[in-house]
Amino acid sequence: MPKQAPSLHFCLAIAIARGEYCKARSRRRSADSLVCTQTRRTEFTPRLQQAAHKPQRSPNKTKMPKKAKSTSFGGQKVTPAGKRHLESRAPKLRENPKTLLCLRGSKTSTSSTAALKSLALLLKPHSKVLDRKREDLKPFDDCSSVEKLCASHDASLFAIASSSKKRPDNLVLGRLHDGHLLDAFEFGVVEAGGPCEKLLGSKPCTVFVGDFDADPIMKRVKNFLQDLLRGPDVDRINLAGIDTVVVVGLREDTISLQPHRLRLKKGSGSLPDTRLEVSGPPLSLKMRRDHQPSLELWKASLKQPKGLKPKKRKNRSTTDLGEVHGRLHLGNQKVDELQSRKVKALKRSRDEDDE
Repeated sequence: MPKQAPSLHFCLAIAIARGEYCKARSRRRSADSLVCTQTRRTEFTPRLQQAAHKPQRSPNKTKMPKKAKSTSFGGQKVTPAGKRHLESRAPKLRENPKTLLCLRGSKTSTSSTAALKSLALLLKPHSKVLDRKREDLKPFDDCSSVEKLCASHDASLFAIASSSKKRPDNLVLGRLHDGHLLDAFEFGVVEAGGPCEKLLGSKPCTVFVGDFDADPIMKRVKNFLQDLLRGPDVDRINLAGIDTVVVVGLREDTISLQPHRLRLKKGSGSLPDTRLEVSGPPLSLKMRRDHQPSLELWKASLKQPKGLKPKKRKNRSTTDLGEVHGRLHLGNQKVDELQSRKVKALKRSRDEDDE
């Protein structure tokens, strides 16, 4: 059977009931909102009173940020962080280990770049490599750009890899003194060498083979290579920690740097048997040009601070290898008064006395 529609009286009753429910609900909401506003007024009243008594700031005056505390260094006002940075770059009695700054010219070749990286790996962690190519790196013409880069990276040694039609596979090595170019040497890369298996931070031994002292230029090159490969200055060396030996050889005008690995094997006695094993191809360089410093700058670089000079002690001398020799002064020895043993065989006979 079809459903019957609701009657009119039933619909009116439902509508009245819904209206009463909505009115009651709206009354309840208004009462709740009134209670909330009263509580908020009571809470914020003391805060408003405090704000009213607080002196107001003039609109022209703005709050300035706090300035960093300034200190003085060399007659200039600097921040504490700037002072620490300047103190780290200032001259010291014992300077920091020399750092090699590896740079690339506007044009490079595979051989010159490989030689640059092999030097950086050999001197690691005292080496920095800047891969960006630069056009103004010409230390033989204008050394201002090289000096500026070395000063910003706190490096006193530099190596520049470049290549051109006139000078292919070129490598320039040099050093600075007091921020100025001391000497520089230009080489042609004959053999680029390779990575050296060396413990990080270990101090290698350096052996020079060849007649370096016969030529004054090669003598200066030897002095530079000693400065380049010596590493940090230490008071003591653990012989068990020596794992690398660099052999620097000279043949005519070609210099080769061959790294060797030091192996300790069991020997017949108490001491181990030492063996040298070649670790990688050698770095062969052929001499091209050199830049010699002035006599005044060279003498200034050889000066030793007064604080590092050993005090003169009486009757004591030190050799170049660090050996200390003492000298003893004794008085006149009275040999005649020494009581010696009298032996009958040494006595003269009466016949000898008569003669």
